[in-house]
Amino acid sequence: MTKYKDQETKRQLKCYYSRFFKEAKNSGHWNFYDDFGNFTKRVHLNYILRPEDSLSNLFQPISWLALDYFKRYDIAWWREDEDRYFPTGHLLSSQIHCLNHLFALRKDKDAILSIVNHATKMEFDEVLSSLIDDDGYLSFEFAYKNDDLIGENDIGAHRGYMWTSIDAMVLARKGNETWLIPIEWKYTETYEKEDKTCQKRLDRYEGLIKESDQLKMPKNGRIPNSIYFQEPSYELMRQTLLCEQIKHKGLAKNFFHLNVIPKGNSGLREAVEKEYIPMLKDSSKFIIIDPQDLLSPLKGNDDYKELMEYLGTRYWK
Repeated sequence: MTKYKDQETKRQLKCYYSRFFKEAKNSGHWNFYDDFGNFTKRVHLNYILRPEDSLSNLFQPISWLALDYFKRYDIAWWREDEDRYFPTGHLLSSQIHCLNHLFALRKDKDAILSIVNHATKMEFDEVLSSLIDDDGYLSFEFAYKNDDLIGENDIGAHRGYMWTSIDAMVLARKGNETWLIPIEWKYTETYEKEDKTCQKRLDRYEGLIKESDQLKMPKNGRIPNSIYFQEPSYELMRQTLLCEQIKHKGLAKNFFHLNVIPKGNSGLREAVEKEYIPMLKDSSKFIIIDPQDLLSPLKGNDDYKELMEYLGTRYWK
């Protein structure tokens, strides 16, 4: 466990034992599986809420709204298939972290515009309706025709499951140009240098990387076993390719990639800065930002006073 993850585990447990989650109980379970997907063991951990209390992991005013949103758009919750309950009760979940920060803004175009302009310094004129949802201006676990655009055609794939899914997506207008604002959200993640190269992934992504307007070729000219197949670059690479293909379909003029990583998670920030950003042809359209900094335009906004107090107590202070 990294120093930052240990710090955040203690922070979440302090919230738990101070009854921040009210009557919710901890010692929820965590299932382990082998490389073939077979169940191996179950453990109970003090930083996971019980299945029957997992909804308490979400900011209370959004909890049932988020549950309905995921059901309505057939979106998978993190580890939904593995642990058989959702939302996860894991207090360090980045999916929960993202929803707690952003979901309350989903239908407030002015609030979304303020945080997007602050983060990108692009001064967009307005945010537009979601490209894939029937309502709102902020889509979660965003995916768009992944099978056709980037060859992700596994049986049963859908938003949040076996598709490249971007944690949150905003569509914005600047003048007469439409931009995608993909938001990749992290909390305490760290990654081993595991090489994810396999023939199926090469068939899907290698040609697109070679043709990419944004991704550079590795210095040795070889894509297999390159940084593109190691996290965190592997996920960011796929998101970049998806946005490029959406752009090529004429649905957007360009895109600006936001990678939300807390300042305390210096290891992950450093990995993105040293490994992924140097592989971009135009790094000015990619930025790492702390979640508190991202939401700073909402300070003093009475509509979000309760949200900011919740985030401050649970994550920021």
